[in-house]
Amino acid sequence: MNTLSASVTSMDLSTHLCALRTIVGADIFELILVENPLYLVDDAVTLVFKETEVILLKPPISSCSANALTGTIKSIEDGIVLTSVALTYHNTTVVSLITTSAFKRLELGIGDEVVWMVQPSEISLLRGDNGV
Repeated sequence: MNTLSASVTSMDLSTHLCALRTIVGADIFELILVENPLYLVDDAVTLVFKETEVILLKPPISSCSANALTGTIKSIEDGIVLTSVALTYHNTTVVSLITTSAFKRLELGIGDEVVWMVQPSEISLLRGDNGV
């Protein structure tokens, strides 16, 4: 699992959904939660998402998508079916698990900059030591 430390910046609430915005460094991450959480602006939270949910794109790319960020490839572990790509992002590592054939088509290597994305509905939220 990928984890990032963040702070809550704002939220929009409806009856059963919450659009939560958080900040990691200078980057905004948007989350869609099926709950009405009791977070306050500036609350510290931890974002958690699976490696299989990290989408890689080769720059330059123009995107208005939420959660489209840049990182640098730190390591690559090729497999027959899947490739694990570790990215450096804000002094932490984000891992993407992508099909080997798709990764080969990107023609990327260690040290290359990539755009990575995670859909807002695929990020879970942890707060402190109390779990979800």
